[in-house]
Amino acid sequence: MISMILKLYKILVTNENVFTQIRENFKKGPKGIIKSIFLILVAIYIFCVMIGMYYLYMSGTYNYLAGNGNQHMMPFVSMMVAVAVIMFFGFTSVASSYYTGKGDEFLMSLPLTPGQFFGAKFTVSFIADAIFGVGMFTISSIVYGYNEGLLVNPLFYLGFLVSAVAFSVTAVFVIYLLFILILYFVPALRKKKLLTGVATVLLILFCMCYGFMNSSVSISFSNPEFVSEKIGSSIDMIFEFSSKVPVFMYISGALNGKIIPILILAALGCVELFVLVPLVGKMYVKSLNGFSDEKTKKISSEKAEEVIKKDVRSGSVFHALFVRDFRNVVREPAFFANGPLFVYLFPVIFLLSFGIGFIAAGESIDGLLVSFKTKIAKLTPEDLNSIKYYTALIGAAFVIFCGTFANLATTSFSREGKSLNDLKAMPVKFDMIVKVKFWHALLYIGISNVVMINIMAAAYAILKIPFSLTDFITICFMMVIFSVSVSVFLIFIDMFIDTINPKLNWENPIAATKQNFNVLWSMLISMLTIVILLLLIIFVLPKKMISIVILSILYVIISAPVGAGYFRYAEKRLQDM
Repeated sequence: MISMILKLYKILVTNENVFTQIRENFKKGPKGIIKSIFLILVAIYIFCVMIGMYYLYMSGTYNYLAGNGNQHMMPFVSMMVAVAVIMFFGFTSVASSYYTGKGDEFLMSLPLTPGQFFGAKFTVSFIADAIFGVGMFTISSIVYGYNEGLLVNPLFYLGFLVSAVAFSVTAVFVIYLLFILILYFVPALRKKKLLTGVATVLLILFCMCYGFMNSSVSISFSNPEFVSEKIGSSIDMIFEFSSKVPVFMYISGALNGKIIPILILAALGCVELFVLVPLVGKMYVKSLNGFSDEKTKKISSEKAEEVIKKDVRSGSVFHALFVRDFRNVVREPAFFANGPLFVYLFPVIFLLSFGIGFIAAGESIDGLLVSFKTKIAKLTPEDLNSIKYYTALIGAAFVIFCGTFANLATTSFSREGKSLNDLKAMPVKFDMIVKVKFWHALLYIGISNVVMINIMAAAYAILKIPFSLTDFITICFMMVIFSVSVSVFLIFIDMFIDTINPKLNWENPIAATKQNFNVLWSMLISMLTIVILLLLIIFVLPKKMISIVILSILYVIISAPVGAGYFRYAEKRLQDM
């Protein structure tokens, strides 16, 4: 059974991950080596920032506990924080990949037992979601072990390994069990859109928590006591919980090298992996019934006539392909949550992080607004002209950032996966398929502009900025033409990246987005483009609206031949995909 689960695991993760691609790139000559080294450096930078931030919190936690004589609670606190992180990412991941459509339907058609199928899905979630939690537990364990002199005790490391595996398995199993029980007994909830909504809410909560942590770290540099106060209030809540459930405190003693807690955690992990997971497999498979988007039901003769009249209406082939591509993204949680959702969430995340930072620092939003209005009232006409210029520029940068990070262009063909052959088999020209992908990506640039215009209109009304309606319309117009001209160029580049190296061999839709190197290259190119443009406009070109117009025209001139060349290349390349 274990060997079959491992084989299914390789299928579900497409046997291709970041580490595999980095290793393979070292075999492809100088270009591949440079690419791998660059990716490794980016990963090291990101991890160093995250590790430094969490180390600061865990050091503050230990100092707070030690100051009150409660340092023995550190293992329990470490476990609770790690479990909370795994539970959060686990809920988000499981909600996005609980049912993956054709991939799951294909695997369920194979002669597999429910235990084998669910075991493979569980293994994928466990390995993907437990990484962050175990990493955080490692940092806090090192902090605790170093201060308590446990790093020389071999049982400390044994307790750490057993604890990390046991609580990770427990957290992921509890997540799946909750989803299975709810979907098993309430069939009406077996809808992919509902799971997408759950993942969206959790993502918003994560962004709020991250914004608070980031703001807290920034505040701590000027007010070191701030972190201690926040950590202290959180520790007090955990201490109250532990006093009500002492068994958790006893089990967390495994990190101190205590044999009995280690044995209890080892037994718990084994029971969950080898007994409960196979048993729950049957309920999991049954809970998938009804997830398919294709449903058959009887309708009245009047309704049938209405449907027939609606379906026989003539429409263009382009419209049909565009609607197909749009619905494929919206209906698949993995595609929507890791792409277009960012267009709507990023402004919310930014505003929440900004607001939480001021609230955490003890600032008043009303006081901030009053101070801002006072400063605006003192501005000269020259200053107001500069504000118009920078508002259009920053708004365009946000639009470009949100629109391109929707990842529609850089996953144009990767999203199709194995169904690309079905698309190519349709009686449509290949150039029309490519154009549909282009306009679909451009659609979210338009949506980003609409979102940004609404935010600017709200700020214009709330802050009572002394701009005329003509000035506001001019700012919005400049933002739109600049963002669209630059985004069109970036869309061509992103689609070219995905056309050269599409990731089509996947069973789990997440592989086409989160595990796709094309997305990383798109993000890096977009960020580099935005930075270069901002530096060019701020420090080189005159700070007038004409500079934005000139750059927009320049990008249109560049994009025209680039786009024409890409469409010709993509039409030929599509035949060989």
